[in-house]
Amino acid sequence: MFSFDIAILKQICAVGIPAAIQNLLNVTGMTVLNNFTASYGTTAVAAMGISQKINMIPMYISMGLSQGVMPLVGYNYASGNRDRMRKAVTFATRISVSFILLMTMVYFVGARGLIGLFMKDEEVIAYGSRFLRGMCIGLVFLTVDFLAVGVFQACGLGRYSLTFAILRKVVLEIPALFILNWLWPLYGLAYAQTCAEFVLAIAAVILLRKILRE
Repeated sequence: MFSFDIAILKQICAVGIPAAIQNLLNVTGMTVLNNFTASYGTTAVAAMGISQKINMIPMYISMGLSQGVMPLVGYNYASGNRDRMRKAVTFATRISVSFILLMTMVYFVGARGLIGLFMKDEEVIAYGSRFLRGMCIGLVFLTVDFLAVGVFQACGLGRYSLTFAILRKVVLEIPALFILNWLWPLYGLAYAQTCAEFVLAIAAVILLRKILRE
């Protein structure tokens, strides 16, 4: 019974295209950040690069947890088992947020030591530790955002995913890079993602509560 159907194609694109755009905009945001950092010299670029890579470890774990819960959400949403769907989302949120809060504390306290594992240059460590502390504060908001997008995709709400993808980079993070770099040269760059994810996390909680309630 499974054959080509324009309705199926539309549903696939409704979820897949926003996810693709989100990945594309992530690369765009990183390019803009690196271009800003490059104006402060190679040491700053090295420090920013190391900080980004370290910060990606818990970020990708959060992304994996949000993608891992998507089948549970999707199956239960489709079958009408809303209670089990709510439990899956709640459980995933507790696990993810608890883990990320722990990682944030480890990163904030041990920033110098973590940067020093990659490069022994004192100037790089000084820059990198401040960058990493600024970035890690936004991890918990990023986790909530990822979970919300996972639920949107699992429920076929591609328009919400697309809206979040555009808001994250185009509306919030990239403008924040310009503003924070002007207000707090170089070091403000590390807080642009945190500011963007804070706003998105609030929107994510509101929409998730609405979806789970309905």
